[in-house]
Amino acid sequence: MRRDELVELGRDTWRRVAGSVRHTPGLLLISFMLAVALWVFVTDTENPTIVDTFPQPIQVEAVNVRDSLGVANVLPTVNVRVSAPTDQWDDLTAANFRAEVNLSGLEARAQEVPVLVEIEGVRGARVVETDPRTITVNLEDVVSKTVSVNTKAVGSLPIGYELGNITPEASTVEVTGPESLVELVAEAAADVNVTGLTVTVGQTVSLKPLGAGGSEIRGVRIEPVTMPVNVEVNQSTIQRTVPLTVDVTGTPAPGFRVSSVSVSPPTVQVQGPLEAVQFVDAVALAPVNVNGARSDIVRSVAIPLLEGLNFVSTERATVTVTIEAAEGSLRTTVAPVPINLSDTLRATFEPPGVAVELRGPLPVLNALAPGDVVAEVDLAGLAVGTYTLPVHIRAPEGIEAPSVQPESVTVTISPR
Repeated sequence: MRRDELVELGRDTWRRVAGSVRHTPGLLLISFMLAVALWVFVTDTENPTIVDTFPQPIQVEAVNVRDSLGVANVLPTVNVRVSAPTDQWDDLTAANFRAEVNLSGLEARAQEVPVLVEIEGVRGARVVETDPRTITVNLEDVVSKTVSVNTKAVGSLPIGYELGNITPEASTVEVTGPESLVELVAEAAADVNVTGLTVTVGQTVSLKPLGAGGSEIRGVRIEPVTMPVNVEVNQSTIQRTVPLTVDVTGTPAPGFRVSSVSVSPPTVQVQGPLEAVQFVDAVALAPVNVNGARSDIVRSVAIPLLEGLNFVSTERATVTVTIEAAEGSLRTTVAPVPINLSDTLRATFEPPGVAVELRGPLPVLNALAPGDVVAEVDLAGLAVGTYTLPVHIRAPEGIEAPSVQPESVTVTISPR
């Protein structure tokens, strides 16, 4: 049956009941009850009720504990079965639940105490069942004792600094709680972060109760819970970045020279006492011998350790000595050579030779053979006759001819 049909049925019923009430007043109560039942039916049809276990366990808390008593055991969680309208179910969170054990009037001993769970802030939600319904609560007399304060440095100082004393404002604190738990507390510990410190500083640190094995003891309280400490930092060494230098000994092969010397890395970080570091301007590497070298020399060398110093970054360096051919020049006379001349013709030149200046790497110049340098004269398409034509020098790769004298020659072409 649809909602509008139900509503119409309710109205018709109400009209009939109202007419009957005038003649039978006792029917008024019956009419009211019918109306409420109809409202409940319609509401439940539109927004049905869900009954299910809430997916998260709820932590139980102790309330109304006497000042002279304390809870010595860890209270468990409980599972709660809830009834709630569909549109409210998704709004339920663990924050809406309050699970408590009321310890008012209880004495110091272990005992079963019922768990009371309430739902707050969600309309129409109620608790159907709690599992477990009761939990064990161990109440003990509250006692106090004095324990020592111990500090532990956490992190590391920059290189060149040393950690001195860490001094808390007070050497002891008071621990209060259930007797069996207080007995387990061996110290009040504080972690002190010293990361990056370069000067003595003061900090306020949190204290936590630790047992003999180093585990934290819960269920007790420390007074005070925080404490100022003084952290002493001393500079033991300093660092300095200095260049690496290297000397080259010997002479490359004839016609070659040293064009550059490089060191990788070019610098090194040294560390040591101030009185030792302040006088170090550079670190000299072992010399590299280039005697007779015709190509680049690459050496991995150890960086010498100076007395009283340590290396921070690296202990070896790579030295590269670049060897290249030395540039030179020479003069030679070359006879012109005709090219592109017909086989039926012949050519004579005046002058019969040209002076050529050659420049390039000395090893290449020294190795030139006759015929490696050619003075060409292009006679393409020319007939019998006399001509003045330019001379073109053809030389090996890497060799230049900046000067040719004369630049042009007289060519006489005649039949063979």
